[in-house]
Amino acid sequence: MPERPELDYQRDLLADTVGGATIAAVHVRDPVLLRMMVQGDASAHLVGRQIGTITRQAHFLLFDLGGPVPLVLAVNPMLAGRFSLVPARRTVTKDTGFALDFVDGRSLRYRDRKQMGKVYLAPADQQPRIPGLAKKGLDVLSSEFTFDAFHTIARKRRDQVKLFLMDKGALDAFGNAYADEALFAAGIHPKARVRELNEPQLRALHAACRDVLQHASDVVRERQPALEDKVRDFLKVRNRKGEPCPVCGAPIRVAGVRGHDAFFCATCQPDHKGRGFVRWCKPGT
Repeated sequence: MPERPELDYQRDLLADTVGGATIAAVHVRDPVLLRMMVQGDASAHLVGRQIGTITRQAHFLLFDLGGPVPLVLAVNPMLAGRFSLVPARRTVTKDTGFALDFVDGRSLRYRDRKQMGKVYLAPADQQPRIPGLAKKGLDVLSSEFTFDAFHTIARKRRDQVKLFLMDKGALDAFGNAYADEALFAAGIHPKARVRELNEPQLRALHAACRDVLQHASDVVRERQPALEDKVRDFLKVRNRKGEPCPVCGAPIRVAGVRGHDAFFCATCQPDHKGRGFVRWCKPGT
């Protein structure tokens, strides 16, 4: 799924390319995709409006739409959603669920082969009512992300550490991939309980959260991928099952964490508690 580094890059790219564009037509090819929080037809609300500021919160891209009654179009790409900006005359692909045609002849299309993404059209002042946006987590790449602030949040948690990292209401914002990378960088097993982490481990995790997201953001911006492309070849453990750990050479493993998969190195991220977890390391290693 697109995660924060990709979404921040897409936000800026979209702001440069469609900011100020006027909507000429709206196409909803997947009726389940668009969740209307205003009465009436999407076209009646959107045609003639201009794309205003584009922002990101958690894993949403938010398009501010001007007009007498300000609206927001909130897009959560979920697992496989992506955007493409093409000439409106180009053939629409089967995975396109929603499209905005602009008066200049371009079309911004939301594509989702898994049909898991969500698009909300809501009054701007009702944005906090959109599921997933009610609570804003601590921005990991902001100056507010101090160790004290992170420590205060972490000490209230009783769940597994990967779930904590992926809670968008706590931290803004991790998904599966970069949560795995942060835990690997900190040397922490993905199933460890947050309350069991000592201060050195929490400090290591705090630094890893910031460093992993910043590095990923820098790489994505340096590569300048197309709007619909995703750059992930630089990740160290995510989707590398069976490959050697870049630090110790042990094979990368996969474990389930409450419905999520977690890629990790059993040597670099040892399970010290061993409460029913699989012991990937042999005794004495």
